[in-house]
Amino acid sequence: MTAHTPDVLLEDTTLREGEQTRGVCFTTEEKVTIVRMLADAGVPAIEVGTPAIGGPEREAIEELVGLGLSTLLIGWNPAVQSDVQASLACGLSAVHIAMPSSDRQLRDKLQMSRHNALDHMCALVEFAKSEGAWISVAAGDVGHADPQFLVEYACAVEEAGADRFRLSDTIGVLDPFRTHDLVSTLVRHVAIPIQVHMHNDFGLATANTVASVRAGATHVQVTVNGLGERAGLAPLDEVVMCLRCQLGLEVSVRLEAILPLCHYVAQASGRPIPANKPITGDSIFYHESGVHVEGVLRDPSLFEPFSPEIVGARRQIVIGKHSGTSALQHVLATQGVHVERECLGPLLERVRLEAVRSKGTISPTRLVNLYHEVLQRDQ
Repeated sequence: MTAHTPDVLLEDTTLREGEQTRGVCFTTEEKVTIVRMLADAGVPAIEVGTPAIGGPEREAIEELVGLGLSTLLIGWNPAVQSDVQASLACGLSAVHIAMPSSDRQLRDKLQMSRHNALDHMCALVEFAKSEGAWISVAAGDVGHADPQFLVEYACAVEEAGADRFRLSDTIGVLDPFRTHDLVSTLVRHVAIPIQVHMHNDFGLATANTVASVRAGATHVQVTVNGLGERAGLAPLDEVVMCLRCQLGLEVSVRLEAILPLCHYVAQASGRPIPANKPITGDSIFYHESGVHVEGVLRDPSLFEPFSPEIVGARRQIVIGKHSGTSALQHVLATQGVHVERECLGPLLERVRLEAVRSKGTISPTRLVNLYHEVLQRDQ
């Protein structure tokens, strides 16, 4: 962990929102491993599930509480008192209570007016506070909510004793500009921390999360590998790297712990990491294009936004249709074959023909074989 006080506090919800991904179900052993890895990585808060589900869910949460970690463990609850009681009964000292904030969800889902919704949520906050709990309150579907009502909502739950207010873009309809405006408005009116929970339905979850931090949000919720309902949530790795590299902020997460964590969750969830996934994808530090390779060999920062070593990855020069002689010379040298670039024109022609024919890349071993074949042909 960083020695400085973090500017932004991350909360992971892989075990709650992440497990709501279609077909994903973690065993208790996997949940224990994920929580330990998150804690070891420096993630300060983890939403561990929904205790009111009961059965294996509750048993797993009780086991997680029994680990005695310093990381804050939080139980998720709809706005129902018995559900909040179920969280407290598991030994959790922190609870999250969620309720919609848009008129259409309040009306069509809960059959509540705005006034009744606020009264109901404030009563739940007061109950949980009387039980000694730390309380986070969420306004759901904020992308369709009236911003002025969100201000009223946040002020009401703050007065009732809530410790944090979460803006949940439940169906991922916000964009970074609206997100910034919304968070800015809330920050001006309430003193408790603002957290965001951004869905990725339009591919904007990370961008919206970063925009919220620019606007004053100090807490953000993420999942490992972006797991979650439909298109998922803002991925932990992307948010951490954007906050650190783009905004220059302190985040408590150890970068070298990210890749092992993402790989473990990918295996446990049965959701492989796409090769082109930002930050953790296998191919994001692979270079084939001749212009790019020539630049990277001279100065990696010309074509890499950050060093692969930061996240435990490594750079690779691959040979394919778009390679140039700099790449051929470099890869041949790694195989013990040293030749001047000016002599590699015939080999480059052969490489491009083979790459087109195979519709792929050419391994270093195969490149050496092609080099000797071309050499013999031209003698």
